[in-house]
Amino acid sequence: MKNIFKLFFVLSLLTVFCSPLKAQQNISLVLTGPGLDFGDRENSAIYKTMPGEDKMLLMEPGIRFGAEVYGNPATSFKFAQSVRYDSMHKLAFSTQIMIRLRLFKVYKHSMNFGFGPSVFYRQTWSEIDGYTDEKLYEQKTNGKFQTRINWVSAELEYNYEISKLDDFSFSIIHLNPEAMGFAFGIKHWFTRKSSHCNTCPSFRN
Repeated sequence: MKNIFKLFFVLSLLTVFCSPLKAQQNISLVLTGPGLDFGDRENSAIYKTMPGEDKMLLMEPGIRFGAEVYGNPATSFKFAQSVRYDSMHKLAFSTQIMIRLRLFKVYKHSMNFGFGPSVFYRQTWSEIDGYTDEKLYEQKTNGKFQTRINWVSAELEYNYEISKLDDFSFSIIHLNPEAMGFAFGIKHWFTRKSSHCNTCPSFRN
């Protein structure tokens, strides 16, 4: 599995560095919050935030930082790092690398889809009263963190251009190994070729 991750990372870097020198680049900062848990939800009854038997709705507030470089007008490489306050009031993190494809761009509106592996890690829940081991995370030997790698992970992002170099973003993200979440925030472009055409899905002026 580690070799697969390394191969994906190398191919992603090649996509970036084989691109033109004036590639489009941006960073983003979004807030995470509500999500939907599609797992077995064995511990939902003891959640400290929104507890309930077999409850799908999650509330895990946090921030997600992203950095993106385009290899061509429709393909990019993105790194994303999240920090959240999870349902047990513990710190949880995720690190994701993605190849992203632009689905469309019409005037100020655009949508992108990204896919790639994610690493999830959280402060351990094993010492919480009533906790049932879901067999989802691996317990680290130091006992402080639990980790999980998802080799299939994705993101769907909608952007609306609010200025020449800034967008409002709304995303559906991989919040934790068995949940999707919603995030919104700002994307800032260092370089961008914009289009004011009403119909053509292009970055060209």
